[in-house]
Amino acid sequence: MPEYYLKPKLALITGASGVIGNSIVSLLAENNNLKLLITGRDEAKLEYLKNKFPNILAYLTGDLADYQFRESLINDFSNQFGGLDILINNAGIYDWSPVQDLKLEQIDKTLDLNLKTPIHLCHLISQSLKIKKWGRIINIGSISGSVGEANASLYSASKAGLIGLTKSLALELAEYGITSNLINPGWVKSPLTQEVFDNTNNPLNEKEELDCIPQKRWIEPSEIAHLVNYLISQEACGLTGQIINLCAGLSLG
Repeated sequence: MPEYYLKPKLALITGASGVIGNSIVSLLAENNNLKLLITGRDEAKLEYLKNKFPNILAYLTGDLADYQFRESLINDFSNQFGGLDILINNAGIYDWSPVQDLKLEQIDKTLDLNLKTPIHLCHLISQSLKIKKWGRIINIGSISGSVGEANASLYSASKAGLIGLTKSLALELAEYGITSNLINPGWVKSPLTQEVFDNTNNPLNEKEELDCIPQKRWIEPSEIAHLVNYLISQEACGLTGQIINLCAGLSLG
């Protein structure tokens, strides 16, 4: 086992105040070999997590769609705590809209957060990871990026971009002991998905959607968290460039 792996690792989790991010943070905070930095939009939730888990060193509230915030986030954390070892790109937004109804600001906002942000954050930390010759990059995508979703072309396109990013980074960084993997969750029951189902302009029906899932169930946030926990482990060092569809069989058609 590489000597560097035995040292405590510093992980950044974006979108930590959301349902999936909260679950990832709560599980990783149980690992005494990890120190966590978190960011999100809901300061109250981030502060709650910080107070609950001693392994969380700091949080920063802001809009990751703003490239200046991304730069200050990495610079501030690096100056205070040293370089990152693990990056979990979880922040994102869901946009349901027929393509003809899309507005320019929607396109910019979704692509900025769902695709440009992971690319930029990887750009900002890649050199320090290469120097350490160890690192983990985990992107949280969506099954919609793998199979497509009618009336969510913008969202699907933004998440599909993560497939190319993940595979390319895996090839580029493999010789430095850095892995890059993508988790594509299926439907996760959350306030966000409930908002989609409650939208009167949305033809998606909750029961009909559930019937389309082979396992007839929603994906639990804890399932995503446990997969993240495995992917950052030394046992997963040979797993890189993989697109993992955690979707209860939804990707099978």
